[in-house]
Amino acid sequence: MTRKRTLVLVLAAAMLSACNAAGTGGIAKTDGTNEAEAIVTKPAELVIYSSSGWTEEAFNDRFGNAIRQKFPQHTIRYIQKVKGMDYPDLLTSGQQIDMIWESVAAFSKALQYNVHMDMTDLIKKHNIDTGRIEPTMLDAMRKMSDGKLYALPVVNNTMSLYYNKDLFDKFGVSYPKDGMTWDEVLELNRQLTRTEGGVQYIGLALSLGHYFDISPLSVTKIDPKTLKPTLQDDKWKAMFQIFTRMSEPSGYKEKLQEIKAIPGVNHFVKTRDAAMLAGLANVHVTQDVTGLNWDVVSYPTYKEAPGMHPQAYPTYFGVSGISQHKDEVMEIIQYLLSDEFQLAVSKTGTLPVVKNDAVRQAFAQETKFKDKNVKSALYSSFAPIAVQSLYDSYVSAAYTKKLVDLASGDMDLNTLLRTSEEEAVKEMEAAKLK
Repeated sequence: MTRKRTLVLVLAAAMLSACNAAGTGGIAKTDGTNEAEAIVTKPAELVIYSSSGWTEEAFNDRFGNAIRQKFPQHTIRYIQKVKGMDYPDLLTSGQQIDMIWESVAAFSKALQYNVHMDMTDLIKKHNIDTGRIEPTMLDAMRKMSDGKLYALPVVNNTMSLYYNKDLFDKFGVSYPKDGMTWDEVLELNRQLTRTEGGVQYIGLALSLGHYFDISPLSVTKIDPKTLKPTLQDDKWKAMFQIFTRMSEPSGYKEKLQEIKAIPGVNHFVKTRDAAMLAGLANVHVTQDVTGLNWDVVSYPTYKEAPGMHPQAYPTYFGVSGISQHKDEVMEIIQYLLSDEFQLAVSKTGTLPVVKNDAVRQAFAQETKFKDKNVKSALYSSFAPIAVQSLYDSYVSAAYTKKLVDLASGDMDLNTLLRTSEEEAVKEMEAAKLK
């Protein structure tokens, strides 16, 4: 081959590569040296999966539509978890999975079925600045990943304290404020737990699972070294004592006996006989609050951790270890972390994961709730996210079924702690989780 012909072929190949990059989403990145690495992606069918059970409509509304608009060259397919469509079912059938997304509490499922991969090299290759991300979310994933990064946070949630203004007005009680302590909230609970017009009102309802999982006390359920329950930690006692204290006002125990459960979201949103709700910061989005005269303040703090606010509750997106389209998936994750996407979700009332002040200030500005105190969810920095474990559900199941007895006074705290630990260990051993 002549030198002239060789040069022509080399130039043609370079031009073709550039055209492919421009036409299919290829982006030139810098790897930290003086040379630029061309990341060339091609149109692909990308399968996205989560064990959350979100409907396709919900997925599209939050993520899918934006992804398809940004990356029209790809076919985006979302698989909803329904019966027969869990991780083991999909893997057994040989189903392609390119991207996984899970809440921080559920990401251990992806680890259990080995669908994950360390994205550290891809993050560097795609020049993603993780310094823009709220640090506790990265720290939590590194703890789950043995120092690696199996996924990156894309959206967030946390806990807030909602209140029914009509009930506060009815009983002449001052509204809650940002920065309150549990002692102050329990005093409001005492003033608002009363019978009126044949209705037993209570001051406080709790979103049970999240009350423990996103607590400002950041307590792990399983010691990662011993794989034993941590229920003897004094911080657990502080969380459980809220149940005994909130049921002290006359009428609260009667309410427990009537409903045989700890009052929760429905008592605030539907029956509206609870004046306050300690729940997820997006209750007003996920529930029908039409006609409810509500507002919201920051989550109360514990005296055991003064000034410490709840943990973040992020949703993580990761490249599947079995994907054949890792660069294509990584570009989507890069976009989901961009100021463009983060600003868009922030405006629509979803908590962002980046530290950008403009993004945070725009929170909920394009919602019908913009005049509410919804920014209280960003009132302070987040507590460290507790280390997650595959065994957490055994601990949760053991103590949750005893909470009504604890609040009713039919079981003392030491008995709850001891029997819950024994039951959790027994169930873990029966499941052969070691």
